[in-house]
Amino acid sequence: MELTSTKQRRAAALAIGAASVLLALFVDEPYVLLVAVAVICICIGWEAGLVAVASAGLLSSVILFSLESGAIGGAVRLAVFVVAALALWFVIKIFRTMSFYDRVYQGAGPNIADIPGLGWSAYPDGRLRFVNPAALEYVGVTADEMRRIMDGDDYHWTQFVHPDDVEASMARWHHNLETGEPVIDEQRVRRFDGTYRWFRDTAVASRDEHGRITGWYGQMEDIDDQKKAETALRERERELRLLVDTVPTMIWLMTPAGLPYYFNKRFLDWAGIDAVKEEPRGTRQFASHVELFHPDDRAAVKAVFEKSFARGEPLQHKGRLCRKDGKYRWIDSRFEPLRDEDGTILRWYGVNFDIDDEVRAQESLRLADERLARALRAASLSELSVSIAHELNQPLQAVVANAGAFQRWLTADPPNFNHASRVAQKIIRNADAAAQVVARIRALFSKTEGAPHAIDLNVVIREVCDLLGDTLTSSGVKLDLHLDPRLPATTADQVQMEQVVLNLVRNGIEAMQNVSINVRSLRIVSRHQNDGTVEVEVRDRGRGFSNPERIFEAFYTTKPDGMGMGLAICRSIIEAHYGRLWAENVETGGASITFSIPIRAADSIHTITAATADSRMGAFRD
Repeated sequence: MELTSTKQRRAAALAIGAASVLLALFVDEPYVLLVAVAVICICIGWEAGLVAVASAGLLSSVILFSLESGAIGGAVRLAVFVVAALALWFVIKIFRTMSFYDRVYQGAGPNIADIPGLGWSAYPDGRLRFVNPAALEYVGVTADEMRRIMDGDDYHWTQFVHPDDVEASMARWHHNLETGEPVIDEQRVRRFDGTYRWFRDTAVASRDEHGRITGWYGQMEDIDDQKKAETALRERERELRLLVDTVPTMIWLMTPAGLPYYFNKRFLDWAGIDAVKEEPRGTRQFASHVELFHPDDRAAVKAVFEKSFARGEPLQHKGRLCRKDGKYRWIDSRFEPLRDEDGTILRWYGVNFDIDDEVRAQESLRLADERLARALRAASLSELSVSIAHELNQPLQAVVANAGAFQRWLTADPPNFNHASRVAQKIIRNADAAAQVVARIRALFSKTEGAPHAIDLNVVIREVCDLLGDTLTSSGVKLDLHLDPRLPATTADQVQMEQVVLNLVRNGIEAMQNVSINVRSLRIVSRHQNDGTVEVEVRDRGRGFSNPERIFEAFYTTKPDGMGMGLAICRSIIEAHYGRLWAENVETGGASITFSIPIRAADSIHTITAATADSRMGAFRD
């Protein structure tokens, strides 16, 4: 029979000891009592062994002196018995003490006391065999106290384990004893000051040549700080996840290769992605995410994303993404790479902003603008008619004025045919100018190309001043021309250039109607600039502009009877010639309007007239 517990072994020893006492009394032989002394020393303790020796000596003396006739012989045998009993007591004392200290400090192997942490060893059946000094110091017990604990119940060491961890630890320990698997357990162990700290208990079984377990050797590592750090880390991760899930935008993460592996709760709820059925992190193919985009956007999205991932560049992209209800909504996606110190991409962070309402609002606004523009164009047809009359008024007035002069020269006495002939030429020229204005208006709507050719702006300026000569005289305006004699010719539409100069000169004359006649002076300057352009400036001595930036807007005017179309058309003509028109107030009084156009060859601006038509139409849309 195999005795597997301390209680069983002690019961058997006590039975043997009692049997030895009975046997000694039965056979009247005191030396059999030595067995009882040994049993008491082993089972009860070597401290009680002295009492056992004295009692056995007393009992043996009774036996010897009752049987021996000679007192000397009985005394000698009694002395021999007592000496034998003391020797037996001393040997058991030595072996009990040394055996425990060997188990505690030396153990079954070399350097067991140097094991880091709390080292221990157990018998094959799981009974604790020894612990190292670090373990004794941690739990705050002496070697003798630990001996008594180990000699007590088989698992009395559980008194040092937290009550909440005892049941689970015992269940795992019994499982390891049955299977022989290595021990890996975590439990809270009570320190000498009564506080509990987390320890990781690891142990392996030693085996003989037949594979039978001969013992268990383990070590307990203090992981309390690690546990607290892990708890704090889990709490921070929980707070961060809560923050990411509650941020009012869709957030998702990708691997360095661009494979999605995390979506926040808002994204999951928006797109209807099942997080439980979702593929493992980093394994979800990018193509499966691209499928969420509108079929018309997938190819472009895939190309743009792959290009960004390959180059490691941030990305911003707009596309239509499918919501969980099956509707496609416009999404603004932005991605940024997270890099380490060496510049290697660790992961990609992406955010999606639902801008569908904004896009639809912008589209509605655009459509409303188009409807408003059409309404404004329709409403401005009457104004356009007036503008046409405005453009034709000047040459027709000149025709009327010159026709009257022609009639006066013919009815003079005697008739002056030379002057009449010159006036007739002016009439023809004015009529031709009116016809060309009509042709330009027709070109504006039909967008037909004209025939630009090289012109001399100085000639254009002089012809306009000659045409407005009577107006200048009747208004009391002094004309001051400063024309560059070396001004190069430039390719432009002559009628349109005449129209621009005519409008600028006429506006200058009208701007001085309310100033003293003594200061009415109109200065016209032409100059060649180093940037390859020619400039024409018309400067008056009027009151200046209250808002120079707005005078070129269509229908903006400061005149009671004005329509605000002249300067708007001038701006359209100059911009169509790739030039610039601007106005500014003069510090000495008055204002100036200047335009500049580039010097171009005839074959380089064959589309000027068509561009002018588009620009002039834009003047009515502004």
